[in-house]
Amino acid sequence: MRFGSVEFFKVLIKVVLAIFFFVPLALAIVFGIFWAKQGTELSEVKKENEKLSETVQVLTSEKAGTVEDFCAIFNKSGLSYTEFIKLMNDSKSITAESFYKLLTASGLSDKDLLKLIVKKDEVGVDEFYEVLSQNGISDKEIISVIAKKNGGENWYGILSELGLSDREIVDYLNEKNGWANSVEASTEEKSPYANIHTDMVVTAPASYVREDNTVYLTFDDGPSDNTYSILQYLRNYNIKATFFVVPNRSEYCYTLLKAIAADGHAIGIHTASHKYDEIYASVESYLNDFYDAWNMVYEATGVKCEIFRFPGGSVNDYNEKTRDAIIAEMSRRGFRHFDWNVDSGDALGASWTQMWNSVPADIKANYDKNFRSVVLMHDSDNTTNTVLVLGDLLKKFVNEGVYKFDKINNDTKPVQFAGPFA
Repeated sequence: MRFGSVEFFKVLIKVVLAIFFFVPLALAIVFGIFWAKQGTELSEVKKENEKLSETVQVLTSEKAGTVEDFCAIFNKSGLSYTEFIKLMNDSKSITAESFYKLLTASGLSDKDLLKLIVKKDEVGVDEFYEVLSQNGISDKEIISVIAKKNGGENWYGILSELGLSDREIVDYLNEKNGWANSVEASTEEKSPYANIHTDMVVTAPASYVREDNTVYLTFDDGPSDNTYSILQYLRNYNIKATFFVVPNRSEYCYTLLKAIAADGHAIGIHTASHKYDEIYASVESYLNDFYDAWNMVYEATGVKCEIFRFPGGSVNDYNEKTRDAIIAEMSRRGFRHFDWNVDSGDALGASWTQMWNSVPADIKANYDKNFRSVVLMHDSDNTTNTVLVLGDLLKKFVNEGVYKFDKINNDTKPVQFAGPFA
């Protein structure tokens, strides 16, 4: 086919016609699809806006005059809690009582609501607590509604069940809502021991952390001649532990306490005398002994201990009559006691071999159940086997690389035989 021939012009005409016909057709199809998609998206946005608009109108009109009507409309609207609460607050058409009734009618219990308010647990309602706080309904209003409904004592019981002590409840409410100190005063009046060592008070954390598969090594009865050896082993393997001490006012004891604190370990109180008959004779006796030990640790280290361990554990034959009252009073003051779930047996004379076999086995059993391990050991002149086996145990654990070790921190959830966390 030569250039300029009849055949050439026939082909050229066909190509030109194809370009003018098929290209516009292709473009029309492409743009048609695009505009159809845009139209669908605009339609969905319009429907969403209409849904929100209709919901607002219905919720602010006489058609939704009762809380039950609110619930019915809300459940049908497809709105999240966040959207719903913002709409309700923007329209300024809901009170704390209506809000409470609405949420409880939608499936939240008093305990669920209070859990959210004290931030103890997560409840899947799109972080409504944060939205609630930002939109004008205070914790005080919601708690007041719950308290009014339950007669006051029930909501207090629920908060206690969540793990808050009297002191925590009072501190929380005062801090969050600026409530008057009369609330604290009324709580103090409930305790017959409120006037004993009034400065022996700490602030417990608002919430607790339960770090499963963590090993907490604890040493009771120190400081002793073995303290430096224990500290050196812990230092060698960069492990932090917790010492529940029985201090005295000797210069030697204060030096050891300072060494424990300087190495970054936690210090708790194990009483000053360790004399079961005396300290458990009454709540007053326990408070007096504890106060003495508490001040000694503070004098030596500047640390105001917030944790403690009962000699013999929280459940023993000596404190049966006074146990509950002591726990209640110490909890009211913000202190937390820790028992254990792994016992080395060193206080009863366990040998190197017995501890080598039992301690890793018990820790592994807890680990397999996704539990924490709080290990009871002793830092005393009579438990030399503890020092002999400690280095070998730490080397074994570190080489295995399975466990995380930590000291008991301010917000560590306690392990207890008896008490609010039992």
